Amino acid sequence: MSTIHINGISIKNYRSFRDEKVIVFPDEQYNKPVAIVGYNNSGKTNLLNSILFGITEKYVTKDTFKLDDFHNRDINNIPNIFTGITASKEVKKDGKYADLTGYHFLNIKLDGYEIESAKIESYKNMERNDKNYEAFGANKYYKIFYVNFHEIKKEISTKKTSWGNVTSFLAKHIKNIVDSDKEMLGKKVNFKDDIKKSTENVIEDSNLHKFLNKIQENYSRNLRDNNCNIEFGLPEYEDIFLEMMFKIGLNGDLENLVPIDHFGDGYISMFVMAVIQAIAEENEGDRCLFIFEEPESFLHENHQEYFYKAVLCGLAENGHQVIYTTHSDKMIDIFDTKGLIRVEFDEELKQTEIKYNKAKEDFLCESNELVDKIKDYNDYIKIIEPNLNKIIFSRKVILVEGPNDMMVYKEAIRNKILDKTGDIKFADTYLNFNNISIIPHHGKITALVLIKLCKHLGIEYFAINDFDFESDVVNKLAKLYTEEEYKESKLYLEEIKTLVSKNIKGEERSETTKKGMLTTNWQLINEAGIDQIHFNIPKLECVIGYNSNDKDSIGIWKTINDIKEFKEDLFPQKLIDFLELDKIECRTKVNI
Repeated sequence: MSTIHINGISIKNYRSFRDEKVIVFPDEQYNKPVAIVGYNNSGKTNLLNSILFGITEKYVTKDTFKLDDFHNRDINNIPNIFTGITASKEVKKDGKYADLTGYHFLNIKLDGYEIESAKIESYKNMERNDKNYEAFGANKYYKIFYVNFHEIKKEISTKKTSWGNVTSFLAKHIKNIVDSDKEMLGKKVNFKDDIKKSTENVIEDSNLHKFLNKIQENYSRNLRDNNCNIEFGLPEYEDIFLEMMFKIGLNGDLENLVPIDHFGDGYISMFVMAVIQAIAEENEGDRCLFIFEEPESFLHENHQEYFYKAVLCGLAENGHQVIYTTHSDKMIDIFDTKGLIRVEFDEELKQTEIKYNKAKEDFLCESNELVDKIKDYNDYIKIIEPNLNKIIFSRKVILVEGPNDMMVYKEAIRNKILDKTGDIKFADTYLNFNNISIIPHHGKITALVLIKLCKHLGIEYFAINDFDFESDVVNKLAKLYTEEEYKESKLYLEEIKTLVSKNIKGEERSETTKKGMLTTNWQLINEAGIDQIHFNIPKLECVIGYNSNDKDSIGIWKTINDIKEFKEDLFPQKLIDFLELDKIECRTKVNI
């Protein structure tokens, strides 16, 4: 059984990476895909390239790297990449072994300002005192598949380059099948003879045959009557299969087949899905390595989710390691934090930072007892809030109770910015441009989990909730820092009896119910921190002056459109600070 698994990689001075950054991948027992996420120009492709160099999938020579690959284009910043791999031993054609287990270092040597040499050197340990000669040229003996979905048409081209190389993942795989299939090789001689006879029979006594004879005569004469022989035929046996092409008959049409590269990129992407699935199915006994660059490219969002669940997760569940970059919230699982790597370009430090990489930690297992209240919590929260995955792509997150709260705060933010700048386009796009998401959490218990998730991921958050009691209770709860202090407080033991809290029918709640609600609110304040949470008292509708219990979105929309100014009770200063609204300079309105 062929196996290969990347354990981790270290990158220094390569393009956007300056200081050494270490990325650790989940172990071989992990059965989910690993997503690399980040904004544009954050360093995702640089990380992916480093992986490809480290596993020797991208061949390294002195011409591989230019000054642009040195951080800040400084010749003194020599790129340094090393990769840790665990792999099986594979027998080469000459009977020797191929073995990628160990550490693989990029070694670039300079001659003044010129690159004298660049190569990947392999060792059995990090100290570099035991060279691994079996690693050289070993990558061709493992099942490694890299697909760049930005160049999807190139990835299905099976033809060789002008230098006689195959570059696409599909061509490499077809060539590997042809070279290793003993049954096909046994038919090679008969195949060549049959092809030659069939070709001769077709062109015999034809105008083409006469034309070829004239070329033969003239060429021999031009070479001073050299008795050379010209053959006009098919490519060599090994190359014939690379000259073939896939053709598609739409709706069962077998007569009018269309070459696959004549279709649109989205259609081709779905064809590539089928190819990847077929590769995995024929390698059931192996552990392959699949590396994909933005597989959501050209796909409708519904197919993006299908690709993630059916293809990427399917590959990982069958034991293959899957690593991919993505911009799509349909292509990740926000609670599967082991499989998330988040990169960000720090404008002040001028380098890529690894903002999240905790391959050894499982968030849902370590969260708290709240998750246990709902079986399959992940599925539950993803169904009630399908936009939850946007959290991982955000610089900041505002957590609100529900859709009406989201509507009110989006409109309030828009109006605040519009009043300050007079620029309606800037006001409409401020949240998107600054990578700030507003996500409904649909309840205080869920809010607790999402606050924990944001903290776990290292993403700034601000929570907004209704409050079930009088306003002074917030400050009292904020002063109780431990559960012991809370449970022994006068508020919990005595004052709870006189606190007013009514249900939607206007009926006073029982003491037991009020204690449970008070406890949940204390947990929220304690988890979020009083500076990262705001309470609408007693609820959003009351604060904006909507005097009905029907929660009608149209009625609430009409109400907020009549508000001239969003005041502190709805829009506190700490929310203004979180949104960085005070940093906005007045802009001159531009008509486009």
